[in-house]
This record gives sequence, structure tokens and C-alpha cells, in this order.
Amino acid sequence: MMEWLFWIAFLLLLYTYILYPIILLCIVRFFRKKTFKPNTILSTNYPSVALIIPAYNEAECIREKIENSLNLIYPAQLSIIVVTDGSTDGTETIVASYNEVELLHYPKRLGKIEAMKAALNQAKADVLVFTDANSLLNTNCLLQLIPHFSNSSIAAVSGEKKIILTNIEDAMLGEGVYWKYESFIKKMEARFNTVIGMPGELFAIRSGLFPELHENTITEDFAIAMQLIENGYIIAYEPNAIAAEKPSASIRDEFKRKKRIAAGSIQTLLRTLHLCNPFKYPAIAFQYISHKVLRWLLIPLLLPILFITAFYFWQFAHLSFFKWISILQIIFYILAFIGWIAEWKHVALKWLYIPFYYCFMNIAMLAGMINYILGRQPILWEKAIRK
Repeated sequence: MMEWLFWIAFLLLLYTYILYPIILLCIVRFFRKKTFKPNTILSTNYPSVALIIPAYNEAECIREKIENSLNLIYPAQLSIIVVTDGSTDGTETIVASYNEVELLHYPKRLGKIEAMKAALNQAKADVLVFTDANSLLNTNCLLQLIPHFSNSSIAAVSGEKKIILTNIEDAMLGEGVYWKYESFIKKMEARFNTVIGMPGELFAIRSGLFPELHENTITEDFAIAMQLIENGYIIAYEPNAIAAEKPSASIRDEFKRKKRIAAGSIQTLLRTLHLCNPFKYPAIAFQYISHKVLRWLLIPLLLPILFITAFYFWQFAHLSFFKWISILQIIFYILAFIGWIAEWKHVALKWLYIPFYYCFMNIAMLAGMINYILGRQPILWEKAIRK
């Protein structure tokens, strides 16, 4: 029984992180050829765009965000809408000083989803682009995002999230590496079928296709993406539309953020498990199980199982294979622990942040899962302090 547990954990981990990306790469390289080139489709007939920025207590960064938004290059109608809800730091006063920006201010805290809905009712545009207040966009990001909509099957376009690392001591170097890995998978998924999810930092959606969300939805970006996919639409991926943001100021803030994302992801996964039916949704089921279900629901539970079973067979069966698997795991977790100490002491041990961040992320997933199951995850998000 324990040997079966080991091999199930080992093979699922191997498949999730290594085999799935390789299989995707082989499929798109040898079997699937996409000829659609979005950036060559549009010439003069650009749709109108509304850039929507939900902002809660963003006084520190909202001015820079607005200046960044005003500098975006777009040849057609572009409106900028900032929704502030319950801000107590004067965010709305700063926004109101810009005549080019439309302000929707609500004294009461609504939450991000309600803020987005408020903007939907106000926006008069063909395409809605949502972006976070603390993310800075490259000037031609709209020129990269919008042409994808000339393909009628595409409902939304995912932008690219990048972490700004200002020095070698940034503990979130591991997050930067993680997002590069994610970007590769998204690129392959987009060529295969559709991307599974969108970053809240930057995504675009046709104005008439914004889905109805449950009032208690924790993470809106993933929920929106999966509802669009369930409705039969495709989400494209545009790596040249970039939203750059600084890492969290501390590992504690980042843990709170990751825990919330994990709880929200578990919530959406459980609500959309029917998409894992390979007979009804063959391509989606393959992607969804491989990219999200295994990684978010099973991997945090399989890691301790892999360690315990390998260690057991090393100690009691004296098998050399399990000995080396155990030793490799012990080394990895020791490096992760040293990476955590280095971050705590502000010591620059650059590549130790990668094993540290991997363990950190899976612990946050497990904590988020527990919070969601016990009903302890609040719907309203707490803003993470950024460097």
C-alpha cells in the first residue's frame, strides 16, 4: 500500500511539473499549427476600449498608475475609469484631480468584484481592460491585446505579469522564476486551445461577455476565466502586453496574498470540477486537470506523502532507490530552510529563493485550502504592502 502511495505521488509530481509542459510542447510543435496572427489583422478599425482600475487605499501608487495609463498608445477611443470603494487614504481625491479620468467613488467598501461591476455599468466601450492599481503597463500593451478580438471565438485576452526585482536581495526572486515557468505553459496552452486562467493584473474581455459571478467569489480573475471557458469561449494569451509590479514588501504579506489566492482557486476549482469530464470537455479537461486541479488540490498533499513513503522504504526496506529519493528531498528542504533564514536575515543567497519559494507556495496553498474548508477566508481582500 505504501509503495503504491509513493509511486502515485512521485508520478503525479513528475507529470504536473515536467511531463505536462513537455507534452504540450510536443503537441503544438508537431500536431497543431495556428495560423492566426492577431497583430497583423487590424489596421484602422480598432474597437473602443475602457481601461478599468479598481483601487482601494492606493494613494501611494495611484498617481503613477494614472500617468502610466494616460501614456498608453491606442489609436481609437480610450476611456480610463478608476473605481474607489471604501478608501480612507484620499485615493479618490488624487484621481479627481485628473480631468482625463472618470472617477467612480463609493464611500462604503464594496470589494473588488462589486467595484468591477460598477465600472461595467458605467463603461461604454467594445472591450474592457482590467488592471490593478499597483501594476504598470507597457505603453503598447493595448496594441498587443486588442487585435486578438478580431477572432470571434476569443472572449478574453490574458496579459503577462512580471515581477520587478530591484536588487539581489528580493525574496520574491522565486516568484519571478515561477512566472517565467507559468508564461511558458500559457504560451503552449494558447497555441493548443485556450489558457486556463488570467492574471488580475491585466486582462481584456469583450464588454458583453463579462460573466455573472457568485457574490462570495474570492478571486475574480480565475472565476471569470473558467466561466468564459465553460461557456465555450477561448482565452488568448499575449506575452507582449505586460503588467509589471513590485514584489510584496515582506514574506508575511506575500503569504497572506498567496493564501487568499489559494482559497479562491480552491473555491473556483470545486465549483467547476465538471469541466474535468474528458468525454464532454476533452481538451479542457486535459488542461484543467494537468495545470490547475493537480497543482492546487493534490500537490500540497502529495509532497509530505512522497517524503514519508520514500523515507519509510529507505529505513525499513533498505532500497537504494528510495534512499537517494529521500536524500534529494532532504537536501531540497534544507536549501529551502536556508533560503527562508536568508530572507529573514536579509542575506543575498539568490538561488536558494527558488526551493524556498516552491515550499512557501505549497504551504500557502495548504493554508488557503484549510481556510476555505473551515470558512475562515474573508471575501474582501487585504492590500499587500509592496516594495
